[in-house]
Amino acid sequence: MKIGLISDTHGDPDAFKQAFEIIKDSDFLMHSGDLFYHGLFNLIKDTYNPLELSKLINAVKKPIIYAKGNCDSEVDQLAVDFNIMDPVRIFYYNENIIYLHHGHKKKDEELIDLSKKFKFNIVVSGHTHIFRIEKKGNVIFINPGSPSLPKGGNPPSIGEIDFNNNKISIINIKTLENLLSSDII
Repeated sequence: MKIGLISDTHGDPDAFKQAFEIIKDSDFLMHSGDLFYHGLFNLIKDTYNPLELSKLINAVKKPIIYAKGNCDSEVDQLAVDFNIMDPVRIFYYNENIIYLHHGHKKKDEELIDLSKKFKFNIVVSGHTHIFRIEKKGNVIFINPGSPSLPKGGNPPSIGEIDFNNNKISIINIKTLENLLSSDII
């Protein structure tokens, strides 16, 4: 089982195409929010075209599990064929439980406490546009960064959870370089 991770596409179909080319062989995708709109604090790129991105997303022939971001709105749901309005999604695979959210409402410490009750061991988020793989206690925190508007001097990136090989990876979508990796267990 392979899961492609993407976040913070912010209406950029070119970035999505590059990202999807890398994770297209995944069994399904998890998108941790901010699909179309750029927000007040992000530059509007020449490649900004949310309607075109909606067409690309709808053409994907695999499941997409999505968590609503802070830039997503109810009207966005009209443009896509999958549910984008749930702020938290939970996915079970073998002994792993993934908590998918955007990342703008709960801090790591809150999620560690919540994991004790709900037994999730992987948290996938976005929001910061900065990639991350970090283990805290029994929880692995993953942020795939952003393919369209990376921050912190980072390149555009996506992530992948590969349960077959027990690996989590963050990948530069321009060079295909593995930027960061970790074992799942």
